Amino acid sequence: MKFKKGNRWRGSKGELRYKTWRRNVFQLNKGRYGLGRDYVCVKCNKKRKTTRVLHAHHIYSWNKYPKLRYEKKNGVVMCIKCHNGFHRKYKFDALDKPNLLVEYLNDNQLVKNFIKEN
Repeated sequence: MKFKKGNRWRGSKGELRYKTWRRNVFQLNKGRYGLGRDYVCVKCNKKRKTTRVLHAHHIYSWNKYPKLRYEKKNGVVMCIKCHNGFHRKYKFDALDKPNLLVEYLNDNQLVKNFIKEN
């Protein structure tokens, strides 16, 4: 993943924390859904051995919830198609309402439980 000038990072510390968060989200996904072998989209169950076509999506928005920004349970793995579909469907409403992700993922229990905890 390349980081361009002008991204939300203010120096290499933020970039490193984000990369670590992303790696942790993918490892958590691999252990839960992929049985230690594959990364799996939580929406369509597409399995991949690499993370190239998969995105780590924040349950609670990056901007609105800075305290949860780097919490590894605050992330889910979605393929590019599902991730873009989510943002096309809910647009900016998803920033304030993490329950929309639960609706989009057809009542995913792990996401629902994380929202109840916070």
